[in-house]
Amino acid sequence: MGRFRVSPGLWLAGFLLVASLPLSAPSAFPADTEGRAVFSLGYNDNVRDTPSDLKKGDFLYRMILEGRTRVPLLPAFAFSGTIWNGAEFLFVEKAENRLRQNLSLRITHLNRFFTGDLKGTLENSFYPWKENYYYLKPGAQLELSRPLNPIFTVGISGNYQFFNYHPEDNLNYHLLSWAAQVRAQVSEELSPQLSGGQSWHWYGSLARVLNEDGNLVPGFKDRADAISEVSGSLSFSRKFLLKPAYSFQKGVSNAFGLSYINHRVSLTFSYPFPTKTLLHLFAVIQVKKYGGLGTYTIWAEDRRIILADEQDENLNAINVRVEQKMNKYLSLQLTYNRYSNEFSKSRPYSKNLILLGVRFGT
Repeated sequence: MGRFRVSPGLWLAGFLLVASLPLSAPSAFPADTEGRAVFSLGYNDNVRDTPSDLKKGDFLYRMILEGRTRVPLLPAFAFSGTIWNGAEFLFVEKAENRLRQNLSLRITHLNRFFTGDLKGTLENSFYPWKENYYYLKPGAQLELSRPLNPIFTVGISGNYQFFNYHPEDNLNYHLLSWAAQVRAQVSEELSPQLSGGQSWHWYGSLARVLNEDGNLVPGFKDRADAISEVSGSLSFSRKFLLKPAYSFQKGVSNAFGLSYINHRVSLTFSYPFPTKTLLHLFAVIQVKKYGGLGTYTIWAEDRRIILADEQDENLNAINVRVEQKMNKYLSLQLTYNRYSNEFSKSRPYSKNLILLGVRFGT
């Protein structure tokens, strides 16, 4: 795979383009379009995303611009897209300055029987003086959903995804999955849901095996993983939103040391105060135990931190945001994020990030 880099000039042009999206769309354009800009100052106690005994902190400045649009194409089709630009500049550790762009596109077909999606995401993340990271995720999804009665709705879905990651080609994979779910609308406020499914990952790299000397070496077969999952959640919303959830995952891999069992408990809570203040909390605890050689998972888990949309895949997380609405388009934000791996066999890892910022837009 060739090297792919978006220059700062092109990044800035895209940055300004996103900022103009919600302002320049003609009123006659049949699209639902919105945008936002967030500017923050903060502190990150692990700017290099290293294990805890090596971490180093620094103050930072961050800006984010995002635009979203949804356009009806035909009576049953719609096009939607999201473009996201972000930049993070550190006061001392300037080598860790980071620029990131994300473009997601989706074409949806919706009727009374099923929903079908063609989707794709391209994300580019680079450090000015370091290696460039990017990935491409094209895929397709089909979902069938049908109400059995006024309370119960059942559904089944299938999904295909291709993950192409640079520069670590051995992380590329094809994903095929299916899932079934049952949702009950007990009342206007209360809705429980149960689901289960399975996914298969086929990697473009050889599965590592343990040789006679106790060392990990490439085997003769491509790595293949199968993951089974059962989950349940309960959503309650009245003046606030409360959603606890639990999932059990079992992963079986032909690569030595990468089979696992994971218990994942999460909680989502949102509360709007009468003073136009919003409190939002998300917390997840994961107890993930690998079989075989636990030290082999250090590399795999630490590298996944680079992938922004999978950052908490193997981590415990606490995200707290307090937002004060000033008017229709302006609000102040205080955010605290913590990521850690207390229940992992890897070397201890933690990151704390606190940000104070201002948000413009919808």
